[in-house]
Amino acid sequence: MRDNLLEIIKKSAPIGPDIDLSKYELGEPRIHSSLNIIEEFNNITSKLGIEDTSKFSYIQINENAMYEALKNVLGNYGIKVVPLKKALEEFTYAKDLTWRLVSPETDKYTAATYLYGGELGYFIYVPPHTKVPIPIYSCLAITSNKKVQFAHNVVYVDEGSEAQVITGCLVPHGVKEGLHIGISEFYVGGNAKLTFAMIHSWAEGVHVRPRTTVNVAPGGEYVSYYVIYSPVASLQTFPTTILGSNSKTSSTSVIAGSGRGVYDVGSRVLLSGDDSSAEIISKVVATDSSEIYARSDIIAESVGRGHVECLGLLLSPNSKISSIPSITSKKPGAILSHEAAIGVIAEEELEYLMSKGFREDEAKSVLVRGFIDVDLRGLPPAIKYEIEKILDTIARSVVGI
Repeated sequence: MRDNLLEIIKKSAPIGPDIDLSKYELGEPRIHSSLNIIEEFNNITSKLGIEDTSKFSYIQINENAMYEALKNVLGNYGIKVVPLKKALEEFTYAKDLTWRLVSPETDKYTAATYLYGGELGYFIYVPPHTKVPIPIYSCLAITSNKKVQFAHNVVYVDEGSEAQVITGCLVPHGVKEGLHIGISEFYVGGNAKLTFAMIHSWAEGVHVRPRTTVNVAPGGEYVSYYVIYSPVASLQTFPTTILGSNSKTSSTSVIAGSGRGVYDVGSRVLLSGDDSSAEIISKVVATDSSEIYARSDIIAESVGRGHVECLGLLLSPNSKISSIPSITSKKPGAILSHEAAIGVIAEEELEYLMSKGFREDEAKSVLVRGFIDVDLRGLPPAIKYEIEKILDTIARSVVGI
């Protein structure tokens, strides 16, 4: 397979701006059994809405993976949070979960991760019938210029369990170029629930290539939130969720495009089991000269329900939003629908707020905040609070406050 992967690396990626991998420096993967958090890291995690770095169970800075065994109360529940490389060495079942949902041959980025990534990234396992009492936090950061960061993450929430995972990815001020490739394979067991929140804060010269597949067993539920509010050179991701019978998923994305970044973000759901259901919601705001492609795809392979909602707000004459919803039914009885709209801030609403004493930028911020508001009901308070803070930051930043 190695020869085949080397050939795949030479080919252009099918979607998004193509990246020359040879331009980026790859360091030697290292694992540290404690969180040796540098001051620089403490200063940047506030960009994720997380002030307390002691919450993290896994941190990856460039190619250095750090974790703390039995972090907080997690160990008392039999929960494993370790680097994937360590999990592959110690847990037989980890091998059965790795590279099963995402093939190394998918594209040049997955091939490079398989060959050169050293299996860094986090491995999270939640035993059966366990309700994790606190969110599991992880963070991946690039702190040097022209670095490529590989991360291969595997999460398995076993039968009847419930867990919340929050992952933040970012760069500090001063990092102008970089490449982040993240491979994620998530397994949600029967009648289990995984809530996953991903918050991205990058920089204008950073390219980002997540590759994710989620498998939800019968009766399971997967809830995802994805937020990016920073400039990027380019972002391209199209995660796939596969639903078993009586399972469900909801995917919510908030994309705030700025600079000259190209944001190609979407979700695909396969309704593979009867009575499965899916909802994909995206709220996108484009400023400066950014380009946003909002993709959504629901494919009914069984009798289920699916709905797509994609709303865009264009705030600059030089920016662009393309909404690309798709629904496909292969089974009589499936019910699918989609809604897409792109607009601008209404002048009458802006004038009304200004008549009440708001400055123009404050009024625009209020309207943007209302537009990007998403349903956070049912989320654990910790996750809800952090997402709310990030949405407030987006509303202020896109209008220059």
